[in-house]
Amino acid sequence: MFVFILGREFRLSLAEVGNLFPEAFFEYVNEQFALVSDISEDAIRENFVHMGWTIKVIKILEEVKDVPDFMTAAKSYLEQVDRTNKVPFAVAGYGEKLDNFATGLRIKKFLKSCEDKSFRLVNKEPKNINSAVYKKERLSESETEMNFVKAGKVSYMGVTITYQDVDAYAARDMDKTRDMGVGMLPPKLAQTLINLTGAQSSDRTAVYDPFCWLWTVLIEAAYMGYDTVYGSDVSPAMVTAANKSMGEFAIKNGIDLDGLIFEADASKIAATIPESMNTKTTSIVTEGYLGDVMGAKTVTPDKIAEQCRKLARIYDSMFRDLRTIGFRGTIIICFPFWDNRGKDVFFEDIIPIVDRYGFERLPLLSDKIPFRTTPHKSLLYRRPGQTVGREIYKLQLLPKEKLGLKL
Repeated sequence: MFVFILGREFRLSLAEVGNLFPEAFFEYVNEQFALVSDISEDAIRENFVHMGWTIKVIKILEEVKDVPDFMTAAKSYLEQVDRTNKVPFAVAGYGEKLDNFATGLRIKKFLKSCEDKSFRLVNKEPKNINSAVYKKERLSESETEMNFVKAGKVSYMGVTITYQDVDAYAARDMDKTRDMGVGMLPPKLAQTLINLTGAQSSDRTAVYDPFCWLWTVLIEAAYMGYDTVYGSDVSPAMVTAANKSMGEFAIKNGIDLDGLIFEADASKIAATIPESMNTKTTSIVTEGYLGDVMGAKTVTPDKIAEQCRKLARIYDSMFRDLRTIGFRGTIIICFPFWDNRGKDVFFEDIIPIVDRYGFERLPLLSDKIPFRTTPHKSLLYRRPGQTVGREIYKLQLLPKEKLGLKL
């Protein structure tokens, strides 16, 4: 079994794990972590570098009765570490309050009887270490972050096998061309959106972002192994910048990319989509157009209603065109929702639009997970303090025999 430590938007983390590993069984889930079985360590290691919303993964080694039993198990494990120089180790706790520093000191005291190696406790305070410390101390080399995990009434001892490399995300984000002064989709969220398509590493074909002014989706798709990426935007300047960023990224990483980034209005997609794009196997992954920028001091019900009317015209035309060309690939798309003085207001107009043109709203969370999505089957993402958030949908055109539409 393995424990996935979840990100701030924990439902998004759970959806990513479930869509990326469809055979996985969730043994226990809370807002902090998921205990998962029926998944291989090789699959986790292969995919983790491309998982945006999982902080780290713990491999469960044994069941323990309590914290003292955990310390005994940790001592036995550390004694077997194949390392001649000083062994660094850390202690982390989940599901029960744990003084990591004090617990680590006690484990270190027990280890004094080990004559062939010495040990160094990495923890400096009672809380868990972060990814920067894990990386700096090179704990991945010896897999010596010891984790106490309490899942309901059962407790476990496990070791961290992989931890998110936040430096790598920051480096890719800073490498982008930033001529427009435009805000960027977070790379971690872009990876998660791509993973929500459910495409496994062995059968990834192509990704298309029709609003690629946030071209992060294209770069992350290429980084994740997609060798064909398409992007379009209504702004010529954005298309130029996207082509430059993708070219620089491909050269720097030695990637041979196929596809096309072109100028196009997403609401007129039928007239501009390239002939080379396979509309059955390509996935659309996009943030979508979120409307005008509004802050806490400028948002009002009238302005939100105005934005909804504007967005409805764009998306009605876009989904009509997608229906016309028979686009049957998976669609992961973000629509806006707004915080109006503490109350969330949603872009409700999108529901009759996608229904009208025969696009089914697919669940993002398994029904085996004890957390609910919105009534729209969507998931929400919003940074703390932001007025405009993202409502994430998974859509797919119904089979011809189920459409029964009068367009």
